[in-house]
Amino acid sequence: MIQEAFRTQIKQVQSVGEKIHSKLKPQLDKATKEGKKVLSQLGSDTTEEKTVAGVIAEIREHNPTLKRLILNLDSATYDTRKQLSWNAAMMSAYAKLQAEIKFNKDLKPAIDGYLSTVDEKLKSLLEKANEFKSKVIN
Repeated sequence: MIQEAFRTQIKQVQSVGEKIHSKLKPQLDKATKEGKKVLSQLGSDTTEEKTVAGVIAEIREHNPTLKRLILNLDSATYDTRKQLSWNAAMMSAYAKLQAEIKFNKDLKPAIDGYLSTVDEKLKSLLEKANEFKSKVIN
């Protein structure tokens, strides 16, 4: 009984892991491609496997000064930075649109209902107050 429940949970965890992997793999491949592109623009040969120290040595060789390294890094990452900025802007616009839709669909009718209820109760209280006022005056 417990073993069967445990197996079911393991299968569920594995299926979720596979789904996450399938969603992340294209993004990781794209990031790897962009990283190799940046490294090649900084002066590193990305066609063969190298150690980090080897990549750093190649980059230092092609960029002898810090100023040159920064300028090359800026130009190498320009497209990626603009694309990330665009994606962030579009995601925030989409999130705002979804929030507006959810607000108009769910919250606005509830708020309007509460406001009408409050308005009705306030009117009835005002009528009772006016009745009480007329009784006190008479």
